Amino acid sequence: MENSSAAGNDQLFAQQGNMEPANMDHSSAADTPSDKKRNKKKKSKLKKAGIITAIIAGSLVLLFLLLAIFISPIAHHVIEKHSKEICHRIVTMEDLKINLFKGTVDISGFKALEEDDKTTFLTFNRLYCDISLWKLISRTVQLNEITLRNPNTTIIQNGKRFNFTDIIEFYTKDKKKKKEEKKESSWVVDLRNISLHSGNIVYKDAQVKSEFDLRDLSVSIPRIYFSTRQTNVGLNLKFADGGLLNLKLLYSLKKNTYDLSIDLRNFALSSISPYLRQFLNINQFGGSLTTRLQLNGNLDHILYVIAQGNVSISNLYATDTHNKQLARVDKLNIPIKKVDIRNNQYQFGAVTFTGITTQYDVYKDSHSFDNLVRKRGNTSGNASTADTNSTTKKSAPVSLSIDRISIKNSNITYNDHTMRKPLSIPITGLNADVENFALNRPLNVKLRAIVGDGGQLQADWRGSLNDLYNQDITLSLKNIKMNMTSPYCYEYLAYAIEDGVLSFVSRTTIANQKLNSQNKIDIYNCRVSKKDKSFKPEFNIPLRAGLYVLADRKGRIQLDLPVTGDLSSPNFSYRKIIFKAIGNLFVKVLAAPIDFIVQAVGGDPDVFADIEYEIHPQGLGSESYDKLNKIAEVMKIKSEMKLTLQQSIDKEENIQEYALFRAKRDYYMQKHNKEQLTMEDFAAISDIKNTDTRFVKYVENRAEGRNGMTDIKALCVALYDRAEIEAQIDANLEKRKQQIIQHFAAQGIDARRLVFLELGTKKTPKGKTLLSFGAEFDEDEMNLE
Repeated sequence: MENSSAAGNDQLFAQQGNMEPANMDHSSAADTPSDKKRNKKKKSKLKKAGIITAIIAGSLVLLFLLLAIFISPIAHHVIEKHSKEICHRIVTMEDLKINLFKGTVDISGFKALEEDDKTTFLTFNRLYCDISLWKLISRTVQLNEITLRNPNTTIIQNGKRFNFTDIIEFYTKDKKKKKEEKKESSWVVDLRNISLHSGNIVYKDAQVKSEFDLRDLSVSIPRIYFSTRQTNVGLNLKFADGGLLNLKLLYSLKKNTYDLSIDLRNFALSSISPYLRQFLNINQFGGSLTTRLQLNGNLDHILYVIAQGNVSISNLYATDTHNKQLARVDKLNIPIKKVDIRNNQYQFGAVTFTGITTQYDVYKDSHSFDNLVRKRGNTSGNASTADTNSTTKKSAPVSLSIDRISIKNSNITYNDHTMRKPLSIPITGLNADVENFALNRPLNVKLRAIVGDGGQLQADWRGSLNDLYNQDITLSLKNIKMNMTSPYCYEYLAYAIEDGVLSFVSRTTIANQKLNSQNKIDIYNCRVSKKDKSFKPEFNIPLRAGLYVLADRKGRIQLDLPVTGDLSSPNFSYRKIIFKAIGNLFVKVLAAPIDFIVQAVGGDPDVFADIEYEIHPQGLGSESYDKLNKIAEVMKIKSEMKLTLQQSIDKEENIQEYALFRAKRDYYMQKHNKEQLTMEDFAAISDIKNTDTRFVKYVENRAEGRNGMTDIKALCVALYDRAEIEAQIDANLEKRKQQIIQHFAAQGIDARRLVFLELGTKKTPKGKTLLSFGAEFDEDEMNLE
């Protein structure tokens, strides 16, 4: 029993193996020889396993140390030698350092060539990466730092291909690899402290020959986190010239689609001046940009972008190449409801421009913005005709709609340098509104502004941008200082406007290129200089004379001026047509000045009608005095006017009447034995009838010997010397002239303003003489050529 018990204990210890106490003696007297031999072999195996493990571990450590020491030059050599097979490009590096202990990679002096193996594609001075190696165990790629210094690259686009398209195609040509990419991956990529310093990127479009050169580009990205196939990127950027940028990107690798939120605040636009100079002839460009945008798109189709949000720009300005200000805008706000580039749909909210300041200069062969855009050569590029045609066919028509366009508190100065005297018209306090703007429907534009010193401008335009030959325009100008527009008057008429206030209301319609404009002009106290005869103006209009005639007693002129024309005429000019219409009006004015004078002063239309006088007596008469008084009042208003007077008589009838009157006088004096006559006597003489028997007998007795004469007047003429009668007629005409002069002098009218014309031949009523009136102005004003 003891032996079996001892044997059982030995067997138990044998099963427990190395659980025996270290000082247990297995060679005790109780062990058999076979047990001792078995234990010895077991110890030997354990020693060998320990030695092998130590050798393997040492080898691995040695191999790791050797790998750590030689991995950098080996990797450097392998990458450069097999770069064409690895990335389809020849790559060289000045130095490559890989630290397996720290998990860092440091590349310096990197250079990659284009597909032609000659041209440089990408260079950078240094790329430093720090990776947490222990994170790889949990299938996480965590880069604690990525620093890229002085990268330089040129991106060239030719149609749909870029100069890096071959690299993309190289990595995607393996179908098996594509299938593997479609499988979901459990790897997580965590990129931190990404920074780029002093980068230069050049973008060229080979088709349109455009080029963007981005210099001294710096970017700092705290973290980008990729989780499986869905990428969620956050970016915070602070620009050196001012401004903050926050980006949030949700990107699907599987669908290649993205949702991008852009929050840009107070970005200094001056930093993009170099890029704008590629297209614009400007010197300075600046302002502050703030925008919040939401972009949805697909990287497979760059133009498949839908955007919405808001863009706001403050203190926007630009100067030309001579550093002269082109324009300035205090505030620009553009709400973007929807922009769909693929479908050419552009929908905006209420777009507001506040505080625009600019000046528009017109020269004979150019204007302020003629050379703003740089001229470029043929932009056809190398694109195939098939691609161009295909793009054209697929392109949707542009759909543009804006809820409202508002221009507030803006100032524009219009300068015209095309004339002998430059014109400058400041337009301030400009406010304009356009409701429901669209390219395919008529617009209603309302504009209000201050013109010059206190002038008021109101304009309404109804029309379509697609049809400029059919328009409806209403324009109202009030309290416009006329000397501001003097250069136009001087250029076209050779007169300078010295003073005056203008109000102008115009309703213009254009139908099928035909202009029909109804214009009402109201001018007060207009004064112009004498005509400059040193050059020949385009329109020879007696302006001063016309103004004098048309102005009323308060110095006011009111005109209706219709203007018509054909817009398709190559010589069409709205302002020339207006001056031509004014010229036609003034010619009519001076052809019949009395009518316009009476109308202007609001007088009796018959004031300047002819005065009829009996051949006898020779006095003016009360009716004549009344008319002359009214004419004097008009002359007081028209201080520059000279009154022309002309007496008309039928000479033969006058000789007969004078001879008849003389015969009656002689008959009366003989009958009544009078040597001097009174007014009552003259009245009695006038009452003697031509058929009075005693008078006829008196005449016949005196005309004895003149057989055959039966007409009483002929007999009377035969009684006297004809020349003597004619002298008496002339004396009586002169007497009436002096009476008229004295009468006007009593009314305060200088005799130098009365011009008596030669005896007229105007047909007179029987037994009457006529006094006719007209107006006369300075000789240079009447030269109509």
